[in-house]
Amino acid sequence: MERFDYAKGGELVSLEIISPTSFKIALTVQDKNRAFDWVNLNFECSETTDAKLVSDAALKAIDMQEGINITIEDDEITIGFGSDEYLSSPLSFCTKTLKYEESPFSL
Repeated sequence: MERFDYAKGGELVSLEIISPTSFKIALTVQDKNRAFDWVNLNFECSETTDAKLVSDAALKAIDMQEGINITIEDDEITIGFGSDEYLSSPLSFCTKTLKYEESPFSL
């Protein structure tokens, strides 16, 4: 996440629920390795044990100035969007499996 400056100033684009324990989140961020050009990051979570989600309408209103916080402990990954602390993040989840994919910027 250091390469993307922890998504500070990024924008949440979409949240897709796949099943009760799996979902995808897409966001746009600046990439330090590409002269700070914008790219899309897509996260896919499965085996989610806890989540604080928001509606599509509220998704774009989340202030990403503090970026993303990610903590990996034992077999648990916690991720919060819009705050530097998991518990105060307006969008957050606790999962066992996290995949990410980088793709070219698109609206």
